[in-house]
Amino acid sequence: MATAVVYALAVLTVRGQDLDSSAFGNLSPTFNPEAFDATDSLLSTISFASVALIGALIVALALVRGRGDLAAAAVLLLGGANITTQILKAVLPRPDLLDDASDAAGGSFPSGHVTVAMSLAMAFTLVSPRAVRPLVATAGTLYAGGVGIAVIALDWHRPSDVIGAYLVVTAWGAAAAGLVGAGRSGRGRSPGAERVAAWAAALLVVAFAVVAGVTAADRFDVLSVVDDRTAFAAASIAVGAAAAVTMMLFFAALRGDEVAPAD
Repeated sequence: MATAVVYALAVLTVRGQDLDSSAFGNLSPTFNPEAFDATDSLLSTISFASVALIGALIVALALVRGRGDLAAAAVLLLGGANITTQILKAVLPRPDLLDDASDAAGGSFPSGHVTVAMSLAMAFTLVSPRAVRPLVATAGTLYAGGVGIAVIALDWHRPSDVIGAYLVVTAWGAAAAGLVGAGRSGRGRSPGAERVAAWAAALLVVAFAVVAGVTAADRFDVLSVVDDRTAFAAASIAVGAAAAVTMMLFFAALRGDEVAPAD
């Protein structure tokens, strides 16, 4: 329902399209080469091969913990969210209400890149042991929020496309959270496996943070991106807040999984 409301207001009204399109970052490889390259590099992390690899690692982490229910929920979340987004992109029109040729830039509603990023972040959070779940959720939020800002900065998508993607993933995240526990096996979980899974998840997060931090410090001048781009700056703040709220809602939905003392 929320996705439909965002689509109706932002895509099907003149005022909505005007506000949405004014937030493009217009990041240029000519005038902002370092920021452009860093942003493009972030988005290049999303490919079929990388998604398949990370998705397999997420499922493997759940199986190492002896949690078939988490593995099934992660598959449901990843598959459901991304298939839904691709269907919506194919069937939802974007009428040209502004009669402005420049408005043709950007993609359709909702964003596929953002759906991939947030669904991976949620799935990784879902399968992580409780001890490291807040760390994983924080890193995932930063990644999904960064991808959301990046697609706007490069004029690939409008803010509504990003918010729509977050909402699609939230719906499937709620379904995945409801599935947790439904397929839980009767055998007890090994404390050793839990520790291994916790360390593995933490190391993956640290590795990601180091790579992202080095890239940002070396190549990404934030001030050069938001300078004289008030609408883009406001949209970036809104997207970051939306990513955080999305993950917090999902994190809260997972509280029911903490009833198991071995987790």
